[in-house]
Amino acid sequence: MTTNTETKLIGRQSIVYVLLGILVFGSIWGFFEATLGGFLNLIIFPNKGAIMGGIGMATMASALAIYKKPAMLPGIGIVAASFKWFNAWLLFVPLNSIQVINPAMAIIFESLAFSLLAVFVMKKMAKNALVGVGAGAAAGFIGAIAWVYFAIYVMNAPAYARVVFTAGGYISNQAVAQAAFFGIFAPLGYLAGMKLATKTFPALSRRSLYYATSAAIICFCWGISAIAIMAGL
Repeated sequence: MTTNTETKLIGRQSIVYVLLGILVFGSIWGFFEATLGGFLNLIIFPNKGAIMGGIGMATMASALAIYKKPAMLPGIGIVAASFKWFNAWLLFVPLNSIQVINPAMAIIFESLAFSLLAVFVMKKMAKNALVGVGAGAAAGFIGAIAWVYFAIYVMNAPAYARVVFTAGGYISNQAVAQAAFFGIFAPLGYLAGMKLATKTFPALSRRSLYYATSAAIICFCWGISAIAIMAGL
């Protein structure tokens, strides 16, 4: 009886541990989207989507290296995508507008693509950086293809874009750039995650400290992101 109770307690703690990881890493990705991404969009920086997606890839790869759970990556993407709701909450943009839906779906497609690939290559990524390069590049390319067809045929994005684009043109240009950035950031993020797992996370082995640190990171990311968006980013 005691053994069963302890097993259930450990299981519940593990679930909380993973859920907090999803919230923390998703919030970090969303923070960069709201701050750096907002700035790059403001100055119309080229390949902004590929750069920000690459940072998101590094964030997911770090989480993968620490938790070893590909299934948590779509959750990280959903949390990061929810930062796009700030435009609705703070700037009164409709929730179903293209300015909210399109970037949010780009993040979700990227996280889904990497999650599916990570199921097959996660163990190999720790041993061979080239596997991480290939997985990141493939996820970037697949995510971009999924997004452009969604943007064109579901959201009619060309009618709102600064420059009218086609699926073929986007894939041959932006999807290739995204694949390149993802291929660079994926192994770097995985390496950073492995270092965090061996140095930082042992120090957070106490549940109270882990919960407090996680809450602080989440609050910081959401709070600063809200301020950045209200400031015009």
